[in-house]
Amino acid sequence: MANEKQLNSEILDKEIYEKVKPLRAIDDALFRLLASRKEVCQEILRNLLDDDNLEVIEVTPQDEMISLFRGVVLDALCKLSDGQYCNIEMQKNDRENDVRRVRFHASLVTANKTPKGSDFSEIPNVKVLYITTYDALGNGQTVTHVSRCQRIDGEYLPINDGEDIIFANTEIDDETKHSRLLKLFLKSESFYDEMFPALSEAIKFYKNTERGQESVSEVTKEWFNEGYERGVASQRAFTDKERARADEAEVRANEAKARIEEANALIEQEKARADAMKEEIRKLREEIEALQNKEK
Repeated sequence: MANEKQLNSEILDKEIYEKVKPLRAIDDALFRLLASRKEVCQEILRNLLDDDNLEVIEVTPQDEMISLFRGVVLDALCKLSDGQYCNIEMQKNDRENDVRRVRFHASLVTANKTPKGSDFSEIPNVKVLYITTYDALGNGQTVTHVSRCQRIDGEYLPINDGEDIIFANTEIDDETKHSRLLKLFLKSESFYDEMFPALSEAIKFYKNTERGQESVSEVTKEWFNEGYERGVASQRAFTDKERARADEAEVRANEAKARIEEANALIEQEKARADAMKEEIRKLREEIEALQNKEK
């Protein structure tokens, strides 16, 4: 297994330049590096959330969060100066129940960032910015804010529960600053856009400088190895699960066999009792007949 992994890494090293060259900002390996820069995340959030005063004070790329039964790796988790948390997610060509996925991300960040024993009033505000290469909501809009609402006399009015979901996509071009930024996520070549200097400088560094390309190469190899390890772990988990299912089926079969044997034993016991009762009845009849004959 180790030799196979080493061989795959060597093949990757030989082809690394060709693999790095077409990477775009929306691709996992490159966005992992871009997201490590607070100024890039801040520029993205200020634009798509229409908040020029928004300030990012901390960013954690590839932040793994685990619930009781399921975990996720967040593309980027930003902490804002006002104490809010914002998860930036990039999603390409998947369309796997995006609305429920975003709901899960928001609830997981809320649960993980709420200190134990906190009062409900202390639960942090959470935003999820979900960027896709397709119109996830199918509403023909580039950016859509989703908030929880109450229905009063047939009219929906928003409730401020501290959660804000923002869907954005590269498919719908509404010719605004939002689309201008989102289109940059699809460029594989370096660029410079004066409206987005932080993103432009970061792309230029990772695309055009030796040190930047080395960083992308390393992250790409890590991404490859993580995928390899996840595949092995997944296969191992699948094998273990199948083995557990087989063991469980064997246990159930043995339990069923034991129940059948117990039932058969009870049947034999009841049959023996019935035979004994028949014998008793036969003897009683004989005794009665003998008594009747004496009386005659």
